[in-house]
Amino acid sequence: MGKTFPLERKDQILDLITRKGRITVDELIDAFKVSGATVRRDLEFLERQGLITRAHGGAMSKSRVSLEPNFFEEKEKFLEEKRRIGEEASKLVEEDEVIFLEASTTVLQLARNLKNRRNLTVVTNSLDIACELEESKGINLILTGGNLKRRTHALIGPLTETTLSQMRLDKTFVGISALDISYGITMATIEEAKTRKDIAKASNKVIVLCDHSKFGKQNFAYVGPLESIDILVTDKGIPDEMRKGMERRGVEVRTV
Repeated sequence: MGKTFPLERKDQILDLITRKGRITVDELIDAFKVSGATVRRDLEFLERQGLITRAHGGAMSKSRVSLEPNFFEEKEKFLEEKRRIGEEASKLVEEDEVIFLEASTTVLQLARNLKNRRNLTVVTNSLDIACELEESKGINLILTGGNLKRRTHALIGPLTETTLSQMRLDKTFVGISALDISYGITMATIEEAKTRKDIAKASNKVIVLCDHSKFGKQNFAYVGPLESIDILVTDKGIPDEMRKGMERRGVEVRTV
């Protein structure tokens, strides 16, 4: 895999363990061309984060941990809440805007409420959202391009980032996998977090869509502080302390 930075290597090790279920220290030494001591330190770090379980001579994934959640499994969770969130978020979309719809099961619900819109430009890095809107005659649909993450149907990576660097967006609608009042927004992988940062940087307003299950959690890769969110649209399951904490930080919170 060539030379990698320590954080990138940990991210890639976690990806391998998640995909394969278990892996040996010798396999990791061979894959990353580092010492056994380095591999063991990386595994100790991932275990302290609660992401893996170390075993004799290697490590195995935890069934509750998924580096990249399966799209088809994820979109069935809290489906009614996601539908309400998507419908409410659609009220924030105005005619003649250029908006970004990020690859997310909740943002997909928003896309389903935009099919009959006119004079709207939608940029997306989601194959599923693109398929949802492909027959909408009033929408100018643009895909970013990029590396396909098959388990989430998201386009991410350098090509996506280059495309975003050449754009200005009125509004960006994103989903999140974890949001903690003290730590901020986190994602499952470093590559995914980098793309998310570039999406926000290109936008005049960042609107986060998520159900209550994402609150009070931390994932592997840091995206940004709560203050990077302009509007949060969520369901009424949000803890009251979380809602008040976000409002104190200048985030507009809408619950449905």
